[in-house]
Amino acid sequence: MILVTGASGFIGTDLIKALAGGGACVRAAYRCPPAGLPSARTIQPIMVADLGPETDWARALEGVTRIVHLAGPAHAKHAEHALRRAIVDGTASLAAQASRAGVERFVFVSSIKAAAAHPDAYGRAKLEAEQATLAQASLRPIALRPPLVVAAHAKGNLARLLRLADTPAPLPLGGLANKRSLVSLASLIEAIGLALDAAPNVSGVFHVADEPALSTSEIVTALRAGMGRPPRLFSGVRALLPRALTENLELDAQAFRVATGWVGADARAALVACGAAWRDARRRR
Repeated sequence: MILVTGASGFIGTDLIKALAGGGACVRAAYRCPPAGLPSARTIQPIMVADLGPETDWARALEGVTRIVHLAGPAHAKHAEHALRRAIVDGTASLAAQASRAGVERFVFVSSIKAAAAHPDAYGRAKLEAEQATLAQASLRPIALRPPLVVAAHAKGNLARLLRLADTPAPLPLGGLANKRSLVSLASLIEAIGLALDAAPNVSGVFHVADEPALSTSEIVTALRAGMGRPPRLFSGVRALLPRALTENLELDAQAFRVATGWVGADARAALVACGAAWRDARRRR
């Protein structure tokens, strides 16, 4: 039995479908009833309280041998004390209870923000949660650090970039030579599955990213190609652009590839597919 926390979230919804589709028995932990629970005999929904140090996971852990921990705030808009309570204390409590329950593998989906030289409150919380998980050695813990996750139904920065790309207007994003790593949602789900099935000696923190790393100019060009739009980029005043659009964030996922055999997707092709899915979804509305 695999317990997936945060099962109604952006990653969790597709993950439980993939795991159940592959024949696994999945216990899907939700904080609130989901709008559309995937229908499968091998998916068992279970309600849990808000994530925190006092959350009782006893019922959810019955018969569970592996865990994918996704639950928790997805970005830094929350106050730091709330981030620490849910991400740090909540993860530490779940890992400790899982260890006592005899769980054999714990996959924690962290964030590349945990690796930042000067992390924000969200990154600091993810880093401490990684450390709390790794402290429970009996769980053979694996922490995955994905960068921006590519999917047409994503929220946050990618959703904003999709809306920006889906206009006929020229954009001042030409000529950028930065390198940013991305991972498609399908690639990340595959990576999680491989982490769950990894050899007993595989443990630790791993970066996961598709290849190649692309510039912001290349990212927008690929999204627009999927939308059926020409690039229409021109060189703007770099200093006026948001830092996230101009800085580098290139990851090395070789260690995870060697440990698990994960290949990942072609980043450019994933962006084109994302743009096409976004366009199709807009047409159906």
